Amino acid sequence: MLWALQHQIDKAVAFLDVTLSDSSMPAPRHAVEDSLKHIVSVSLQGQVANLQRKNDIHRLFCTFAEASMLRDDRTHSISQKIVYLVMRHSDNHQARVLYEVLLHARLDVDPNTLIHFMDRFTRMGRPDLAMHVLKRIAASGVNLSFESVQYSCVTLLRTQFDEVDWYKIQSYLVTEMLELGIRPGIPMLNAMILNAVEACDYQTAQAMFETARIHGIRRDTITYSILLKGAVHSLHESLVRRIMHMAEEDGALPNNNELVFSLVITMLQRAQFNDRKKMGSARRYRAILKIYSRYCNISPLQELGIYIDTDNHVDTAGTVTEPSPKLLSIMIVSYIRLIGRPGFVQELYNRYQSHVDQNHNLIAPIAETDHLANAFLLGLGRHTATFKICPIILRNMLEPSVTTTVKVAQPTINTWSIAARSYFFHGQRAAGEKIVEMMRARGVPPTLVTWNTVVSGYASLQDASGVVKVMKGMEAAGIEADSYTLKAMAKIRDRDRLLNALRKAAANDEKAWAQTQESHDPVPVALEASSDETNESGREQATAANTRPTDSTDLTSPIEHGLHHRPSSGHSDGSSRLDRFRRSLYEHRHKIASWSEHDADGDFLRHLQDRFGTPNLVQQSSRHQQEP
Repeated sequence: MLWALQHQIDKAVAFLDVTLSDSSMPAPRHAVEDSLKHIVSVSLQGQVANLQRKNDIHRLFCTFAEASMLRDDRTHSISQKIVYLVMRHSDNHQARVLYEVLLHARLDVDPNTLIHFMDRFTRMGRPDLAMHVLKRIAASGVNLSFESVQYSCVTLLRTQFDEVDWYKIQSYLVTEMLELGIRPGIPMLNAMILNAVEACDYQTAQAMFETARIHGIRRDTITYSILLKGAVHSLHESLVRRIMHMAEEDGALPNNNELVFSLVITMLQRAQFNDRKKMGSARRYRAILKIYSRYCNISPLQELGIYIDTDNHVDTAGTVTEPSPKLLSIMIVSYIRLIGRPGFVQELYNRYQSHVDQNHNLIAPIAETDHLANAFLLGLGRHTATFKICPIILRNMLEPSVTTTVKVAQPTINTWSIAARSYFFHGQRAAGEKIVEMMRARGVPPTLVTWNTVVSGYASLQDASGVVKVMKGMEAAGIEADSYTLKAMAKIRDRDRLLNALRKAAANDEKAWAQTQESHDPVPVALEASSDETNESGREQATAANTRPTDSTDLTSPIEHGLHHRPSSGHSDGSSRLDRFRRSLYEHRHKIASWSEHDADGDFLRHLQDRFGTPNLVQQSSRHQQEP
């Protein structure tokens, strides 16, 4: 056996298996345990064992544990290293069997090992088993205030299991934990309050916060940020001020940029969702400005020209701090969204860019991320008078001034998509395609967001052939359509024209596939419109009602670039992509079910079914509409 353990682990496993199976002459327990420990260490520690070896080790350990139980009624110690390694390399079923064997075999399991079992059962989605382990941990007499126990409880409380009533399950777990005598620390308290906020149970969240205050549990920045998240949807405007004053009492303010950022975000979201009819835009912005000026230096806002001083008095809470780039950025975004006059936003961008070029110590670092540039693109790109600034914003990101020392962020996928949408919104299709082409040239591949932007752009211009062409490009790229894609397609008012374009694309696909079957050549993807399709596209845009003027610049569509051929792997690759596309349409069938209202005989839905092989959308939608 010693030779096998040193040279042939497989033979050692087989020898130990025979030893444990022969109950007539049991080997000494310490010898079996030492051999098993060596096998486990060599096979499972620091390397990937094969599946058969892991299964054999799991079986050997369970057999050894059961043999210990049958030998006498005493509680035996066991190497925790063996238990942990076997559990770690077990599948979910084996992990549960292992725990049950340890439970019935009267083997001592250390609380730290039990914590690993608790975490494993939590990841398995078994809160009942995780709670059972926690009760064993509590029964062992361990201090339940230990950080490891608290964080395992947090993990359990923050796991949203695949149940409809997940919040009821979490509430039950909280009750069980409190009955075990667990005193929630800050992380556990935050998890409990966050669960209540996410379940829209704001009253319970407030009650838990007040209970924590009564019992002397100190709150932190995360606690107040969670409460502010719930305050967004509260009907009581004074709640934000109350949370703010409680944070000051706890010392979380004023020297806390993160909490001030959460306060500003909360006020901005309340202004957008709750207070539209109660306050004017300028008044909402002043409310945000009042909170900012209470804790942070107002000079950067004054230099940007966005500090609206109405009473020449700044109510500060002691010493003010310098704002972080993130906090300054959200203040500028608040001005853009709430004040938002095109001329003001354009002047603001000019001042902001000037400070970036001059390396302003507080303002220039904002340019290191793309967030504020995206906000300017959104704010300026929607207005005809300021639309011309969008190329300047992109240029300043791509080619920063030689005088600036900060690392200016390059355009991201969100930046390019916002810019493309702006061009399509103003009817400049060729320029929108050029934006996508520039994005691809700089190594940023189009994502589903980009494809949906282009689909929406073509549909807004009532270009059915362009919509179908982009949809085929998505299919070739392996991108699955989602509800936003189908919603964008629904912007085509002339459904018959879209149906004809789909039928023509289907016929071209069938013809191309038939030719490929004969020649065994790669299948060309018909992305470029034929001359007839091009003429038809022109007629569509000429006859579409209320269509914005389009740019006449002749540019090659970036959506077509690099996608003219399918991969040469053959029919299976194309079929798999088409299957994904069919599945995507099927999953979102109820989104397009409403289209049948415009087609009495459901012709449009039936054609989608024929084109993409989806199940009967008309029957599915009718059943869906009959459901209560």
